Amino acid sequence: MEEIIVLSELKKIEKMANEKKKATNKAKALVNDAKARYIKQKTRAKSKKAAVEKDTVLNSDRFKVLEIYDRFEDIQECYGLEMITEAERDRLEALWEERENIKNQTEDGIYKDLVTEALDMACNYILEIWHDEIYDAEQLKKKFDKQVKQAEEEYKALVEKENETYKKLMGA
Repeated sequence: MEEIIVLSELKKIEKMANEKKKATNKAKALVNDAKARYIKQKTRAKSKKAAVEKDTVLNSDRFKVLEIYDRFEDIQECYGLEMITEAERDRLEALWEERENIKNQTEDGIYKDLVTEALDMACNYILEIWHDEIYDAEQLKKKFDKQVKQAEEEYKALVEKENETYKKLMGA
């Protein structure tokens, strides 16, 4: 036989699920706000025209000097080996960072890097934290509603049967 769901327990479970839904939605909104602020900060200096002309910018003479470096760390290693000065290292690092920022802008103009990816992952994780509990509470509510409907139908059938019996007794 099916377990009978107690209304008071269901109300407690529903309340907790609703609180978790609200908390999840608020946390998601906060993460999305933080991501939007971060993207705005990173892209503030860039114009839309520069984003459209990304390939032209990346192939410009300004970045040619970086062709000899495969990784950002190569610049630091050259400085450590005293192959370049500190000022040259700072200039190359700034140039590298600028080139990476341009590369990281997607075709639709939305800035993307490891930080934005981490924020997206955090947002998805937030949604997953209580998903099962919220889903279970919703299923329990559906089960309760089904039991209530079944009880109402049984009650109606019983009342109808009693009415028929009463009519037979009164008519007989």
